[in-house]
Amino acid sequence: MKYISTLLLLALLKNAAVSAPYEPTWESLDKHPTPEWLMDAKLGLFIYPAHMTEEEWRRWVEKNGDLPGVGHHVGLDKFTHHGATWKDVKWDPDGLADLAVNMGARYVVWCAEANSFFLKHPSSVADVEGSPFTQMGEPGLDYTQEIADAIRRHGLRFGMYVNYIHPGKHPLWFTVMKERIERYQPRTLWLDGDKMGDTAENLRSRELVSMYYNLSKNPEDVAIEDALGSHKRATWGKSLAHGDWYRKEMSSPATEISDGFYIRYSEYFIRDWHQTTDRPHGLIAGYVYWLCQTASHGGNLEISIWASPDSLLAEMHRTLRHLGDWLQVNGEAIYETRPWHDGKPQTKTTSGIDVRFTTRDDSLYAILFDWPDTEFIIANLRAEPGTEVTLLGRQLDTHEVTGSQTEEGFRVTIPRTGTYDAQRTGWHPGFGIEIPCDHAYSFKITPRPVWEE
Repeated sequence: MKYISTLLLLALLKNAAVSAPYEPTWESLDKHPTPEWLMDAKLGLFIYPAHMTEEEWRRWVEKNGDLPGVGHHVGLDKFTHHGATWKDVKWDPDGLADLAVNMGARYVVWCAEANSFFLKHPSSVADVEGSPFTQMGEPGLDYTQEIADAIRRHGLRFGMYVNYIHPGKHPLWFTVMKERIERYQPRTLWLDGDKMGDTAENLRSRELVSMYYNLSKNPEDVAIEDALGSHKRATWGKSLAHGDWYRKEMSSPATEISDGFYIRYSEYFIRDWHQTTDRPHGLIAGYVYWLCQTASHGGNLEISIWASPDSLLAEMHRTLRHLGDWLQVNGEAIYETRPWHDGKPQTKTTSGIDVRFTTRDDSLYAILFDWPDTEFIIANLRAEPGTEVTLLGRQLDTHEVTGSQTEEGFRVTIPRTGTYDAQRTGWHPGFGIEIPCDHAYSFKITPRPVWEE
């Protein structure tokens, strides 16, 4: 019995050490690791909710007026994207979770408010005297709980987006945030609004981060955005300062591996603004390329959609499902991979095809953005004799893909399949190249070659 008690005491001490509270100081908070699940996930779905009706907005304005701290979020037109108030949209949390699964996302970020004060969940400070917070939508419905449950039922992780409201102007916001963290246990937390509008001290952002970590059931398994005060302006979109990940928005693609983990936010409805290459390849290829781009450079891709009428949701389902189809073939080169720190994240073949690299275990994945026909050469790769090359998704094993080191670089040969019938003219149906998917093509090279300039 004494031996059992000693073991129990040691276990309690070990657990106490692991779950020691995070203090509201950078020294303490910066010890928090970016969780492996986030770095493994590579693809997330970001969902903006349907918004308040005009009646709800007018009623709020009559009660609160033009409050400081709302900033650019004022204006009904800001929240009626495609006319989608909650009365225009069929609420289907399982359908949204299905979309995330079908597109290959590993987690979902849900916007818990239609703007800074219109909550998509109940709160002790909503619709009470002296509080600007109100609960919108169908009376008695907790949208946030319902979608969190649906997302988790589908085997995905649930995250949350909120507008950072200056606590000096609206101290009840901390009450709302405490309720959100305790009740919904978001695995990742996005911050917007006043996030860089004042110092970390005045925004009490270190208190927010410590509260988030300490109220989470598994503090080491959650991740908050690096958007925690005016100091962030110097590194916005560039590198990680504090928190667990930083954001890149509609910017040109990076060429080097990121300094700290990042998430690239890509809004579905302005999907054509930026390309990863010097020429467009189409909508679905664009998403595939951005996914390869972020995975190879040390980040995740999150595609944002709006809860919309059925016609728009059908378009989003159709488009994003193709991304999931591509991942069914090429997921091994994306999920659970890491950038190639001993080499380069990107290059071109000698014939000019864009290539992105990822790694897993002792393998290097070369993802080509065009089909290379029967061979390609990557000039800077130097491989050992016996290096094996596999084309992900290729079914026929009678004509294997091979790799060989040449003076020009590492050559990959893709043999044709089938037999040629000399009595026929043109291409015989069985004589061609087995191309396993569309848009981009993943070649697994084992063991990893060496990069030489």
